[in-house]
Amino acid sequence: MGKVKSDRPSWIDAFSFVGVADEVPQARRRVALAAEQSGLRGQPRFDFLLAVGEALNNAVRHGSPTREFDEVTVRVGTLGDALVAEITDRGGGLSTSRISQPDVLDPSGRGIPFMRLLVDDLRYDCHEGGTTVQLLQGLR
Repeated sequence: MGKVKSDRPSWIDAFSFVGVADEVPQARRRVALAAEQSGLRGQPRFDFLLAVGEALNNAVRHGSPTREFDEVTVRVGTLGDALVAEITDRGGGLSTSRISQPDVLDPSGRGIPFMRLLVDDLRYDCHEGGTTVQLLQGLR
């Protein structure tokens, strides 16, 4: 990934959806359209969309405790020579202890390490009002 000229993305699309699983496919399609418009192709596009799908599912499953009363916000844009997807939920945040050391016997907890393998950079901010995950993939 090349040098980043700004620390703020230029957003291509921004939208919200209610925190239910049925809304995830449409959200993923919107991110896929933005990825296509930005020129992301091939395996990097596939990997990016797989990671975005994981982040969207996590936002619904873990960050939307009251489901249809919760909102997940998605923004997609460019930052330097990278495509960025930012997913924000309104849940209670996530435990940073599980991010780096998932328990091999636990049926969940592998999402963040999995997403890290798929994209060039993964950033997250756990705050009182929820969690924001940023996935970055170089436009090559």
